[in-house]
Amino acid sequence: MEVLARPTHFEERSGPEIWVDEAIWGHRLHDEQSPWLTFLEFLNVLLAEKVAGRALREVELNSLSYRPQTQLRLRNLVFNNPHIMTVLAEDRPDELAWSSWLEKMAQSAGGLENPDFAYLRERFETFRDFSAVIKFLQGSAIEGDSNKRWSSKFVFPFGPSGLYEDVNVKANGGVTTDRRFFARTGEILYLMLCRSQRVDQLRELLVGQFLENPAPYDGMVQALQGEAQHAKAERGGAFLPVSSHPSFDRLADDWLAILSLPIPAYDAIPHLVAVTGLNLILYQLERASEVLGRARATMVCEIVSPKKSVVRDLSADSYQTNNALPQQAMERFIRATTETAEWHAAVGSDDAGIEVTELLKRKFDWPDPDDEDERAIPPDQLINKLVERAATRHKQHVGKVHMTWSRAIGLSSRRSSRRVRYAPTDRLLKTLVVACVPKRMEFKDFLAALAERYGLIIGDHQAKGFVDNGDADQEDFSDNARRLEERLASLGLLKRLSDSCAYVENPFQRGNVA
Repeated sequence: MEVLARPTHFEERSGPEIWVDEAIWGHRLHDEQSPWLTFLEFLNVLLAEKVAGRALREVELNSLSYRPQTQLRLRNLVFNNPHIMTVLAEDRPDELAWSSWLEKMAQSAGGLENPDFAYLRERFETFRDFSAVIKFLQGSAIEGDSNKRWSSKFVFPFGPSGLYEDVNVKANGGVTTDRRFFARTGEILYLMLCRSQRVDQLRELLVGQFLENPAPYDGMVQALQGEAQHAKAERGGAFLPVSSHPSFDRLADDWLAILSLPIPAYDAIPHLVAVTGLNLILYQLERASEVLGRARATMVCEIVSPKKSVVRDLSADSYQTNNALPQQAMERFIRATTETAEWHAAVGSDDAGIEVTELLKRKFDWPDPDDEDERAIPPDQLINKLVERAATRHKQHVGKVHMTWSRAIGLSSRRSSRRVRYAPTDRLLKTLVVACVPKRMEFKDFLAALAERYGLIIGDHQAKGFVDNGDADQEDFSDNARRLEERLASLGLLKRLSDSCAYVENPFQRGNVA
């Protein structure tokens, strides 16, 4: 694993101000970008790079630069179109309905130089047919019930016609890239898969299933949008700090397992989203553990019981420990500078203030060399101030990823407890089965696979360390495993053949079980 140097240029010179989180995890992990939006941003990058002939091919490390679609006509029609209900309520003849609606849209559509939607009359037999398509796309939208502005809402990715970047449409009609909900986490995901060992297999499946063989619904989206619209400039500045990592290969293996299922691509998307969220959480924790020089982080998972248990307390402790890891790694990463020869040379020089300032500026893009107040601070206090500033910045977004994403994918819960702990939902359990179980697998082997692959501790064999240390009895985790067995059986994911033999079954591969 090669740790890469920080880039010398950014897409936006206004940020980032302190290059610490990015140096550890990449530019950037962001809590406000949900796993769903991360997957959408990834598909945007994939489409743009496929058009450029570079799908999942990183020509040079951290050289990604792509030109995404904007599809402003489509998103106006689906998310900035209150007039359609007004016109329907008027119950006018079809021709008058079209005329009234076209006039209203020409006045209110945003971000378009020529808001002319007259072409739609030729593509739909009636105005009601047109309104039915709009209603369907609104109902299937990603996070459609959110209160985000219309230009930050997204149709379901049935195919390439419905892919577009997040933008801000200003009152004067100007359109700018927005990095709040497409915050580059999808770019990190793209680079992770580019650097996996199974990228060639992934490329074939992803391009074939999502871009070259879209769902029939993509035709409706294309009818609304018409000719594709693209950003005026390319999007550069993506950065992933390691050239290879076990988490990249695990992620690729999970995606290949799901994409190889005999189901439509759009049915596979929820599983891809959930397993991506889990892998990115693990990537953050694993990189933090590497910086701290610790063993790989694990997650004690409680299979929810009707009453408080030892496993519940251990799971909550495990959650809190992992939640603190990223900030501890960030602080350690900064303070490790004081152990280098460069630091000692700078501190021992005649112009220690200037030399230390230049060293920190070079490594972390902080402080501003022209700031006389900071240059006058003794070196040890300057490091403390950098840690304080970096911690404040870290807590705003990167430090919330573990908490926000584990809840979003159904990994953590506060149900029946005051403390948050790892307690996977039925939906996440199904995703774990389809990702880990090729056809069928003995239950005990499934528990071992979850521990080895993701660090999820559920059964007594995997919890041996806790039992040996006296933190729990073997029976506590045996009961936990039994509850999981019962949950999987109730979901139709497990069959017991005898008292000593139970099999977990991939629900999409039953016809292929030998």
